[in-house]
Amino acid sequence: MNAALAFQVVALSVAGISAAVRLPLAIKGRNPLIFWALVLLTTAIALGISSVYLAVDSVLGGMNLANLVIRFALYGFVLIIGIKSAAAFRAAGAAALIRGPIGICVLASVAVLTVVFFCLADMPVSSPGLRDYGEQLPVGLYGILARAYPAYIAACLIAPAFASAAHRRRPLLIRLGSGLLGIGLVGSVLYAIQDLTPLDVDPWDHFVPYSALTAVTVGLVLLGAQRTTSKRKTKNAPLTHTFAR
Repeated sequence: MNAALAFQVVALSVAGISAAVRLPLAIKGRNPLIFWALVLLTTAIALGISSVYLAVDSVLGGMNLANLVIRFALYGFVLIIGIKSAAAFRAAGAAALIRGPIGICVLASVAVLTVVFFCLADMPVSSPGLRDYGEQLPVGLYGILARAYPAYIAACLIAPAFASAAHRRRPLLIRLGSGLLGIGLVGSVLYAIQDLTPLDVDPWDHFVPYSALTAVTVGLVLLGAQRTTSKRKTKNAPLTHTFAR
């Protein structure tokens, strides 16, 4: 197993286990959106593994539609987590940028352009990561968009996440969860801009995104776990309720 696959397997395991843990709560109607967000993330990470991608894409016609599934699964994941996190951190500004008119316009534009660039690209044969078509302009623009929307959501939430982590009066699990969430959000932004640097980023191409996704997932688990371990309601209830109720 090479390093890239190892990062993918670790991220997939964390996301899959987290989704499985949330399933009983979702069945009871307790915050099912977080469960579905984790299902979307698990789907996207699984399809990022070459063998899984090729198998699924062959069923879809062998024209890289599986890559489009990855993109929209990630868009759905970051949108749900963005809305939930903005509410949990009581970040009105971030909430407005994510679910307000600006956020809706950004999401709609990214979604439409993602489909447009995908359709403009000539990709007749399955290629994990679209590596065989990287020289095509539409594929390059498609890739930029795929990283841009998660980075936009992340940029809206970095400050509120770290502010929560730095709040000394909050429980340890909340501070740790918020801190990991913030680290993952920073990783998402770095991943979006790394290709714009003159540095050789190939060694980090898997480490940065999958580490970021793992950090975000573990952060969500810790935030949800706080309510489970708490024996009384505290002033942190809005934050823990958002991820655990």
